[in-house]
Amino acid sequence: MAITFENTIYDDIMETLAKLINDEFSVPVYYDEHKGNQSFLLAPESDTLVTNLSSGVQREYTINITCQLKIGGQYNKNNMKTITQVLERLKRLIYDNKLYSNGSVWFDANISDIEYERDTDDATILRGIGTFNCQNIEVT
Repeated sequence: MAITFENTIYDDIMETLAKLINDEFSVPVYYDEHKGNQSFLLAPESDTLVTNLSSGVQREYTINITCQLKIGGQYNKNNMKTITQVLERLKRLIYDNKLYSNGSVWFDANISDIEYERDTDDATILRGIGTFNCQNIEVT
């Protein structure tokens, strides 16, 4: 007999996250590679069992959210301000949606870390990489 399952990390977590980001920023969200002058890239990092429940499991999911910005001209403080504003806005977006769909999609959502980097091969590319964490209860 075949088992039944749901692809929670992709169908619920990543797709909901992509929609939230796209609605807020009107910037494309991809899963494979950055395209254009500005885009977000979502990449699953982990899926961790928190606890077994009598009728399901509680899991924690971690997704890396990379915002890439291709700047014109030289690297300067205005370019850094642009990328940091995007990530600050992303932190607020997740905070305002820390409980999504009354917790049925996720709860305790947060951006735990943000790293900023300048591409070593292309000095016109700036990135901000946020670590998104949330929990979900899967009912069996």
